[in-house]
Parts: sequence; structure tokens; C-alpha cells
Amino acid sequence: MLDVTLLGPTEARVSGISVALSPLERNLLAVLTLSKGTVLSTERIIDCLWGGRHPASPRSRVQGLVSSLRRKVGEALATRHPGYLLEAGGTVVDLDECERLARQARLAGSPGEAARYLRKALDLWRGEPLDGVSAPGIEFDRVRLQEFRLNLLEERFAVEMELGHHADLVAELSAAVSAHPLRERLAGQLMTALYRCNRQADALKVYRTLRDRLAEELGSDPCADIRDLHATILRGDQVGRREPAMERSRTPDSPDRRPAQLPATPGHFTGRESELAALARAVRRVADEPVVVMVCGAGGLGKTALVVRWAHTAADRFPDGQIFIDLHGRTPREALSPGDALGVALGALGVAKADMPATLDERTSLYRTLVSRRRVLVVADDAGRLEQLLPLVPPTTASQIVATSRRRLAVMAHHAVQTVHVEPLTPQAARELLTRIVGAQRMRDPAAAKVVQWCGGWPLAVRLAGTKLAARPWQPLASFAEELDDLTDVVLADDTRSVREALLDAYGSLSPAAAHLFGRLGLSPSSSLYLREDAVAAQTSVRRIRQLLDELAAVHLIAEVGPDLYRMHDVIRRFARQCGAELAERDLVDDWIRRRDLDVGDAETLYPEAAGERYGMGGMAYAGRSSSPVM
Repeated sequence: MLDVTLLGPTEARVSGISVALSPLERNLLAVLTLSKGTVLSTERIIDCLWGGRHPASPRSRVQGLVSSLRRKVGEALATRHPGYLLEAGGTVVDLDECERLARQARLAGSPGEAARYLRKALDLWRGEPLDGVSAPGIEFDRVRLQEFRLNLLEERFAVEMELGHHADLVAELSAAVSAHPLRERLAGQLMTALYRCNRQADALKVYRTLRDRLAEELGSDPCADIRDLHATILRGDQVGRREPAMERSRTPDSPDRRPAQLPATPGHFTGRESELAALARAVRRVADEPVVVMVCGAGGLGKTALVVRWAHTAADRFPDGQIFIDLHGRTPREALSPGDALGVALGALGVAKADMPATLDERTSLYRTLVSRRRVLVVADDAGRLEQLLPLVPPTTASQIVATSRRRLAVMAHHAVQTVHVEPLTPQAARELLTRIVGAQRMRDPAAAKVVQWCGGWPLAVRLAGTKLAARPWQPLASFAEELDDLTDVVLADDTRSVREALLDAYGSLSPAAAHLFGRLGLSPSSSLYLREDAVAAQTSVRRIRQLLDELAAVHLIAEVGPDLYRMHDVIRRFARQCGAELAERDLVDDWIRRRDLDVGDAETLYPEAAGERYGMGGMAYAGRSSSPVM
């Protein structure tokens, strides 16, 4: 039996006997234990152990480490293609037991029972998590475990105060607030405990200290719950046995249950430091009205991955839960109606189907009522229409909505908006992402630069190309790069996503005139577009061209980068060039039809191959579109 401890110094025991580990063996054991039961590729292990500073012959080093560690811990460490795993059976990890006790506490029927489970869970901690582990690849797990312990501590304080133990908690709460001075829930718990001990002045001092620190370091005020608690103490009113609105229900079928619907953080997340900082600033800013944070960009740029990554780091700011709604806005047939979107949100807040209001207005009213009493984060992913989004905007500043969209939505006409624009990855970040997928050794091939350039900074293109490369471990990158020259996109058999599909969705939403202009721009030798020059070339007015360019910009097929100056990213330009070529072929067919004095129906009946040419790209791009020039 292998026993591994992670909640403190990382150690291993076999049949109760402690095993001496070298620093690298301890790092490897921690990496494998955190993914217990899952195969980790050798390249992933190399990245976790050494980050971007690989030693000479890293695969050989990993093989040697695995052999030496296996001699110490036994056959629980197994070899599985394309790497290694720690078998789940026969391996006991203290983190697993702690998580089990935390789940039991959430399902407990009384505060006393919950407190017992939480005390047992916290007793398993013997210090800082992953102590003695220095592998760069586990820093996120270290932060995650520290946050896990703080949440357990806050939950224990909450149920202990429900039991009337506030006097016994003052010293422990004071130490916790001193160690985590920006943790608002801890400060509120200390204020409550002091006030119940008839120490009103000390409770108010805790509030002032928190308020001054938040203003100095973050430029923000305490949250609405803490401000309400402060007002209650100033009035001398009674503070209930429970915490203020931050208290969570522990019964799974309660209408006040806490949703936690964020998807898993995307793997190999790379770059986006400026966008993450922009999101943090947008949500942290002090506002006296609800603010909608819009994350916009073309399809395949990783908007959802960005928001999910940020939302996990900001989850503690929304203790009453996180709601995730996929609005399916890119596909009109699958798009959620406003009523259905509200139904998803109300279900997350604990409203049973039998109690779900029938009309849109009734659902909107109930949603606003429930959210007004909470601090929740609402992530509305892939909004396609304004009507989908507006009913989901929280009525107070305590909660926050963050939405992603491939289109520019006129939210500003209704609410204050903070917009975060997502652009393609820098070449360095794109190369780093591809390296994390296929391994640093393979990326030393000079042809890697050509693959990165072809992907154009589109994270989806990089991931799909990397996945295909990882499935062909022996194919030289030069050969793969030659294949890319003949492709417009990378498609996987078991993955329906592609950059081309995303761009086709945007293209399909255009008016015939805007689609015609887009194809013509694809044939231009320059990626920069000048408004007045294009108006002259199209023999139309500047005003009309601006309208069409605005239509293209609204779905992120072009970007306005200066006065009357637009730019088309390389990946979009490649797609536009194909659209332009298909457009030119269709014009040739139209000319052929006119010269033979046939109408379109006759031509398609007599010469079906002409119809195939006329509606190129499988009929998806041009079917039903006018061939008229831009007017």
C-alpha cells in the first residue's frame, strides 16, 4: 500500500514505512499523484518538472527518475503509452480524504455534523501544501490547494458561529485575518464574532482596516455584504446566528444552493496576461451601476478559455456561486431563447422545473429577485443576440456578468459596458502553446517556425495542429508544414471545431453586399484596407463602404486600427482569399450564362457542373447570394 501526503511536506510511505526521496523524485511523485489514475505523457512530465529550462536528454532523465522512484514505491507507478501514471487502486492520498470530508460537510444535516467533518478535514493539513516540491508545473495546484484550505476554514468558522462558539473563535479568526488581510469573508466573520462578544469598537476597527487596505491596494471598497454588516453594527442591531448573505446552504435540494458551474480550466493555457489583467480591472472597478463585461473576438481565438481561466481565479469574490450558460449564439438554430437562458440560470439557483415560471417576464422577475440577494458570477458564453443577454444582467453591483461573443452587440445602449478585445496570440505565445502540446525537443526542428506562422496566432488552429502532430510522433515537422501549404484548415475526425467553421459562421451572417466586398478584399495584395481607396475601387460612396466595413467589423472579419484604416489578420485573409477566388469563378459562370443567353435555371439543368462552380465551397458560402457588385 502506497500512502502519499500532499497537504504539508510531500512524503511517501510504503506499508507504513517512510521512503527517502531525492528532490527530483519528490517532484515527480507530486506531479503523478496530482493526476492519479491518469496517464501523463513524457513531454507533459518534462514540462512539469523543468518548465522551459529542460536539461540535456530530458526523456532519459525522466526514464531514470521513474525507474528509481518505482524501486522505492513499487508497482503503483506504471508505464502506459505515451508516458506514466500512478495507479488509483492501492494508493492512498490525504488530499482525496480531505475532499471526501468536505463533501460530507456540505451534505450534513446540521451545523454540528458539518463542523465535525470540517474539523477532521482541516486536521489532515500539516503545513503549506506540496511543501518540498519545486517543480514549476505544479504552482497552479499549490495555489488551488491553498484556496481549498481557506474555503474549508471559512466554512468551519461559519458553522461554529451558528453553534454559538463565537467567543472561542476570536483568537483564531484574528490570526486568519492577519494572514489574509484582503479576505473579505474572514473579516466579516471576525467582525461578527467580536460584535457578539460585545466588542463593537473592535469590530468597527476591523472594518476600517479592511476598507483602507482594499482602497490602497486594489482601489475598491468592501463588498455589499460587509458594508451591510458594518451598517448593522453601527445601528446596534442584532446580528443573526447565521452569517449575512455570504452563508451557504448545505442541503443539495435547497432553493438557496450555491452553483459552481464553471467548466474545467483549459489545458495548456498560454499567454493572455494582458487580457487577464484587463478582465480583473474591469470587474474590480468601483461602480454605482451594473456593468456588463464583454469579451469579443473572432471564433477560435480562445474567448471562452480566457474567461473560464479568469473566472476560476476570481471565484472567491463571488461566494454565492458561479453560473455558466452556453447561449450557442453562433448557430441560430441551436441558440437559446431568452426564456430558455433564464431557465438555465434559475435552475442553477435552485428553482425546480415544477416551480419554473412560464413566461419570459415572470422568469426575469424571479431571476432578478434571487440574484439581488446574492453575490454571483454569471458567465454568458457565445452570445449571438442582444435579447439573449439583457435578461441575464444582474440588478445590483454585488453580482457580475461576463459575456463572450463573436459579434459586436449593442449592449451599451442599455447598460454600462467594459469591453475586452481578444486578438491572436503573439508568435512567441503561439510557439509556447505548440511546444507544450508536442514537446520542446520536437519544436527544435527549424520547420516549427513555419507551422507556427501558418496557425497565425489562432489558439484553436495551434491546438488542432498540435493534436494532429502529437498523433504522428514520427512525422517530421517539415513534412507536416508542406501539408499545411495545401490546406485552408486543420480538422480532426473526432472534433467538430475548426477555424474555418467559425469564419464560415461569421461569413454566413453577412448581407450579400458585405459578403461580396469581403471576397474582393481577400484578393487584395495588402492586408491593410483604406476606406477612401476602397470606395474609389468599388465605384461607390465612402458612406456605403463604411457601412459594409462596419458590418464586417461587427463579426470580427476585419479590425479598425486607425482613422479610416482597417486590417485583416493573416488567417482571416487566407479565408477571404478563398472566398474571393470562389467569387471570381462564379462571376465567370455568370458571364458564360449571359453570353449563351440562358437563364440560371436552364444553365443548371443543362450543365450541372456549372451550378457546382457557381455555388462553390459546398454551397455554404454563396448559395442564394446576389452576384451584384457593391452598391
